[in-house]
This record gives sequence, structure tokens and C-alpha cells, in this order.
Amino acid sequence: MLIVVEDEEGIRALLEELLRDRGYSVITAENGAQGLDLVEREPSLRLIITDIRMPGIDGWEFARRAMQVRSDVKVVYITGFAGERRPDNAPPGPLLRKPWRAREFFSCIEQLIGPGTGEGYDPPA
Repeated sequence: MLIVVEDEEGIRALLEELLRDRGYSVITAENGAQGLDLVEREPSLRLIITDIRMPGIDGWEFARRAMQVRSDVKVVYITGFAGERRPDNAPPGPLLRKPWRAREFFSCIEQLIGPGTGEGYDPPA
């Protein structure tokens, strides 16, 4: 199970579709507070994919709090800001800068948790 935490609805929906097509189970949240609630309630969670700049709890703080609840999950950070810098106390995880390529995105995920089940995934010929 993966969670996508992204305040922009279009990006959140696109990530969810890409991940489901690749065979991953996905839940989504539109902000850090909603994401934390889902992290606490989802025992099969393996990966967090979070935007950095969001209203309220930003992605760095969301990841810190989530790791206090579930220290076994992995994190992928995404941002559209070229100057974004990782705070010293941020949980480890790759930082992808938008626009990223699908190959780069899936490579990060597969390195952290392995490939999806492949259900619904039709690799290019």
C-alpha cells in the first residue's frame, strides 16, 4: 500500500492512476493532516509519496510525523521548486523535482519497495 499526499488535485489523481496502472495499491490525501490520519489507520502502508510545499503541514514535517507513527515506511519527496533544500532532520528518501520522467519516478519506488503486482500494467512493446 502506498499513500500519495499532494495538495494539487490533478497531480494527485495522475500519480494515483500511474501507480494503480503499475499494480500498486494506492490511497491519497490532499494535505498533511489527512495524510497523517491515513498513516495511523493503514497497517499495510509501505511507502509515502509526498509533495513538499502544501498548506498547513508541509511534506518535510508530514514525513517526520509519519515516521514517528510508522518508522518502517519509506518516503519519496516531490517538489516543483528548483531551490528546495532538504532539512537536516528530514527522514531519508529521494527528492524528485517536477517535471520528472516516469522512468525516474518508478525507479525510485521500485528501489525502495520493489515492483507493483503488474495488474493493469501493459509494458510498452
